[in-house]
Amino acid sequence: MMNVSMQNDAGVVRQVKVGFSWTSFFFGGLPFFFRGMPVQGLIWVIISMITMGLSNLYLMFVINKQTAHYYLERGYRPVGPGWEQASAAWNISAQPMAAK
Repeated sequence: MMNVSMQNDAGVVRQVKVGFSWTSFFFGGLPFFFRGMPVQGLIWVIISMITMGLSNLYLMFVINKQTAHYYLERGYRPVGPGWEQASAAWNISAQPMAAK
């Protein structure tokens, strides 16, 4: 598994893992809160309670893609290596940030 770095114009860098998330398997939507995505976190916590945790089996495979989409929508751009593989795995097209 690899990580992709994403950076915004202010220079804040976030790491997004490519692949499934054991953290979301065990903790459901709680990782969204630590990623700065409280609305998604609340939605997934409620879904997890309704499904008695079974939704975590699905969430563990999509949480990183959802995180990448969220960051891209908020001005983050990929930096560094690994974006080609990540964009193919997530079916996302975005231009990497130009080196400064």
